[in-house]
Amino acid sequence: MFGLYFFLSLLFSFNAKENFLNPEVIKKQKIEVSLTSPTDKKTIINTTEQLRNKKIVSLSIILIIIVFLLFYLLYQNNKLKQKIKRKDTKQKILLNIINSGIDSQEIERKKLASFLHDNINSLLSSAGLHLNTFTAQHNVKSDEIEKTKTILSEAHELLRDMSHDLVPSLLVRFGLIYALEDLCEKNSNSAIQFEFSSSVPISKRYVEKFEMKVYFIVSELFNNIIKHSAAQKATLSLAEKNNQLILNIHDDGIGFKTQKLKDVEGFGLNRIRARIQKYKGTLSITSKVNMGTKIKIHIPLPQ
Repeated sequence: MFGLYFFLSLLFSFNAKENFLNPEVIKKQKIEVSLTSPTDKKTIINTTEQLRNKKIVSLSIILIIIVFLLFYLLYQNNKLKQKIKRKDTKQKILLNIINSGIDSQEIERKKLASFLHDNINSLLSSAGLHLNTFTAQHNVKSDEIEKTKTILSEAHELLRDMSHDLVPSLLVRFGLIYALEDLCEKNSNSAIQFEFSSSVPISKRYVEKFEMKVYFIVSELFNNIIKHSAAQKATLSLAEKNNQLILNIHDDGIGFKTQKLKDVEGFGLNRIRARIQKYKGTLSITSKVNMGTKIKIHIPLPQ
């Protein structure tokens, strides 16, 4: 663009100073030539030819420079496109790796939770039942047996809680909306209150895998709020619009500068982004120092 402007300016300058293409000027020069001697005529013609040749050479150089600049800009543009393409490819590969890891973890979660609930807990319950039956039939009273019953009961509760953390039973039995409301209640304490609101009916069910993904996204965001925000209040709201599930999470914590979001992104946030992008959803984060953080998530509903 600069080369073209320079070329036009130079051409205009040549025209303004010499007017060698102006018919009136040429005519005037011819008249002047006709009034001079043959030697002078030859000198004037040679001078005119030299000026014209210089102008042609100058214009040729300018055109070559312009063509060179255009080729250079085209080269730089292609180079930038390739760089962006490579970056996008790397990002897609990274997201695929993260999603593969997440999918494997969630499958293992489900297997382990099922194993703990259906096998270990069942064995502990059976052991406690046999112990109670034995003591009742033989009228045995012993501190060791009572302690054993207490230990079995505690182990049963610990395994139940572990199973619930791996895959919440409320999520499996009653669905996403009910489980998220329970998650807000579970995370509320004297330091921070989580409030829940939803325009989606609590009985609404989605595909199991989709419900698990959304549940763990919210759970991970809640953990970040509890650990880093120093907030006293946080809200979660759900809605459906244009065949999308919309989640809004807001806290009144210390916040941060949004332009420095990349500096504070950890693997946790990358995992959240990967989960959302797998469903072709979007994540936007708005935050100001000492004015809290707002997170909006749009995820297309599974068909």
